[in-house]
Amino acid sequence: MTKGFVLNADRPVQFGILGVGRIAVKAYAPAIEAAPNAELAAAASRDLARAESIHPKRAYDNYEALLDDPEVEAVYIATHNGLHLPLTIAALQRGKHVLCEKPLANDAAQCAEMIDAVKRADRLLVEAFMYRYHPSIVEAKRLIDDGAIGELRTVEGAFSYHMESTTDVRLNPEWGGGGLLDIGAYCVNACRNFFNAMPIAVTGMGDFHPEYKVDMALHGILDFGAGRFGVISSGFDAGYRNRLLACGTGGTIELPMGVGINNIPVKLILKTKEETREIEFEPFAMYQAMVEDFASAVRGGKCMIDSNEGWRNAAVMDALLASAKSGGGRVAVPREEDLEFK
Repeated sequence: MTKGFVLNADRPVQFGILGVGRIAVKAYAPAIEAAPNAELAAAASRDLARAESIHPKRAYDNYEALLDDPEVEAVYIATHNGLHLPLTIAALQRGKHVLCEKPLANDAAQCAEMIDAVKRADRLLVEAFMYRYHPSIVEAKRLIDDGAIGELRTVEGAFSYHMESTTDVRLNPEWGGGGLLDIGAYCVNACRNFFNAMPIAVTGMGDFHPEYKVDMALHGILDFGAGRFGVISSGFDAGYRNRLLACGTGGTIELPMGVGINNIPVKLILKTKEETREIEFEPFAMYQAMVEDFASAVRGGKCMIDSNEGWRNAAVMDALLASAKSGGGRVAVPREEDLEFK
């Protein structure tokens, strides 16, 4: 039970939002408001007016005050990546569940530290990969698992946009900057999700900013063994693209809108020797679906995404960055079963 809070299984989970940036304003505050099993109890920003702007029950001008709020059962962390580790651990130490914006942390070592804290606190930690809840992604995975395109051989993921800002927090290496952690993380996650596995090794090539030292572009190959590969392309250096493609021995599944699919109509294109079929999906609130699933897990259910997922994605991204920085050499990915927190 959350410290200082008398649990009522029928009461909506009392959420606090740490960091009131664009994603919190546009996506998660509305999702919490719409979810029947969640309420926005508090929000904290260094700018009190920003915290008040999303209409929580209580607004704070510092993160510690929210973390000390005894009514808050769970927090959504929407700060820059560099604060994910300390805020997650501080929240867990105060007995709160944590839904953290992706990437979970700057690297796999930080993720492991967070997971260790989860074990001690006996709380829930989830990396907010909301796209996994969308019916088009769920259906794509079901078709793959059912053999609709034969044996899965390759998954391609591409996500990029052109960044013109020179002051964006995503350019700060100490705060977990770079295109891979920002948007390439989706491509890595989609490859792992569709293969339902971790790659054994990766190779990567990248373009790193001469001043900021973060990757402006990262292109990689994920080796899942037995001739199965993930191919990713991401970065801040090109026009907008967001696309997923799964290729099997008997056909392909294309998601033309990739993961940019919140509350808009999307389609899935299935191509086999026998048919070409477009499956259309109505607008779907995937952020709300994630909040509802997370809140249900806080009340004793099981979340779709487990607490180790953040480490898995980070381990692959660490290897990709290591490969790219070394000029494209093959880098092994650590095995989860060898880690103490498993």
